[in-house]
Amino acid sequence: MIYRKIYRVLPLALILMFLQYPPSIAIDSGYSQYESKMFDISELNAGLLKKEGDEFFVRAYESSTEVEQKKYYQLAMQKYFLLSKAEPYNYYAYAQMARISDDQKKDKLAKKNYLHALNLDKNNPYVNFYFGDFHQKRNMYERALKYYLIAYNNGYKDNYITNLRLAELYEKLGDLKKSKELYEKLNKVNPTDNSIQEKIQSLDLLDYEKSEYYHLIRE
Repeated sequence: MIYRKIYRVLPLALILMFLQYPPSIAIDSGYSQYESKMFDISELNAGLLKKEGDEFFVRAYESSTEVEQKKYYQLAMQKYFLLSKAEPYNYYAYAQMARISDDQKKDKLAKKNYLHALNLDKNNPYVNFYFGDFHQKRNMYERALKYYLIAYNNGYKDNYITNLRLAELYEKLGDLKKSKELYEKLNKVNPTDNSIQEKIQSLDLLDYEKSEYYHLIRE
């Protein structure tokens, strides 16, 4: 009788344990051997998984406490993981898992999932934008610029936040001319934003020919 109870409980325990891990962790931790026994992939509803994952993601983002945020991120991660199984070539599932890991300061896992998403769709503006964010938050400005530009050139040219990120990066890197051009573009879109106008005015006071970037490209 005891052995029968253990046999009945064990599969459920394995499912609950495995759902705590995104794909890269599961593989590294040796749980991938259980994958085919846990659920029928053909029965997974990709649309519903994405919807539920996004709902949990938004709740996590809007959470007022760290405990609540962690709970919703975990639930979102589970949904996106199952989405990656339902649709293995879906870049979005991996991008979202990467964003969660990024926000939780799990750098190695975040980078792994971003790269996986890019392997599926290397010029995707959504993935490149957030991979740019990943590098920008870690002060890796040249790497961030690379990915923001891919996003910009593949659909995000008129995206306000992408233009703002590029303007800020060019300013940090010393390319004041490009930075000013982008700030002026933003000012036309949103002329009531005083912070953008102040940026333009501050750049006007600087001498571009004395900037670090100007001398770098002249050498």
